Amino acid sequence: MIEFAVSVPASSANLGAGFDAVALALELRMTAHVHADPSAAAGASSAWTYSGAEAPTHRGLRACIERAVARIAPAAPPLTVALDNAIPLGAGLGSSAAACALGVAIGARLVERPPEDDALARAVAELEGHPDNALAAWYGGAVVAAFGDDGLTVARFPPPAAAAVVVVPEIALATADARSLMPDTYARADAVHNVQRAALLGAALAAGRLDLLRAAVRDRLHQPYRAGAISGLLEILELDDPALVAVALSGAGPSVLALVHQDAQRIGELVAGVFARHGVRSRILTPPLASAGLTVTVPSP
Repeated sequence: MIEFAVSVPASSANLGAGFDAVALALELRMTAHVHADPSAAAGASSAWTYSGAEAPTHRGLRACIERAVARIAPAAPPLTVALDNAIPLGAGLGSSAAACALGVAIGARLVERPPEDDALARAVAELEGHPDNALAAWYGGAVVAAFGDDGLTVARFPPPAAAAVVVVPEIALATADARSLMPDTYARADAVHNVQRAALLGAALAAGRLDLLRAAVRDRLHQPYRAGAISGLLEILELDDPALVAVALSGAGPSVLALVHQDAQRIGELVAGVFARHGVRSRILTPPLASAGLTVTVPSP
């Protein structure tokens, strides 16, 4: 019998100008307690149970994890999985990336010679489709990543010395729908605007310069176009307060991430108040930024 637990954090991607390239890990975790029996009879079925504040209500998350397991361990035995999830689903907080990372990590525990870490991280990015959420879930901290024909490249940094506030509105916005709101082409001025600020964003994270983040997250490529589906977003992005470091749409939305010096709950209430004025209910989460990504624990013999 093989027994272990695997845990990965939530993530907030893009951070405004870092579209599809930058993410922060958040200490909201998806954890799987796994039992595998290599001697199980052929054709035996896996068994799954779900718990936690964000327990899935359909098989989509399980299918995502199982697809990732099969990528690394195509001959995996039947599994007994107890999944505990604290990551809001469909909220722009990297639940699908966490599922991919979880499945890849499970698969790596089930093969005699698992791939090197870099190959596993690449598998997560390929399964997820883009590297920002994927690598924040895998590595934790802050990541700046590029992924394409020239391979996968990532720079990793400790999370910034700020507190995080996530406000999750009751708005349904699938990632595919959020992407469909964006144009196929951009004006040169908007592209230059984002290149400048994306470079500044990477430098600010590398140097730990909180004072640069407010300017660095200002975006013209995706947030303005998604604002039509997220009531109050443009107003939220313009909020100003001495405690506020930066504010951005989290991933494809609809959640909003704020980084703050202090008064996390109060800033969350400011953001939630804007949503409320637009007739949208929301909830406030104040998870720490996660320094650690994937963790694996094995019971003592």
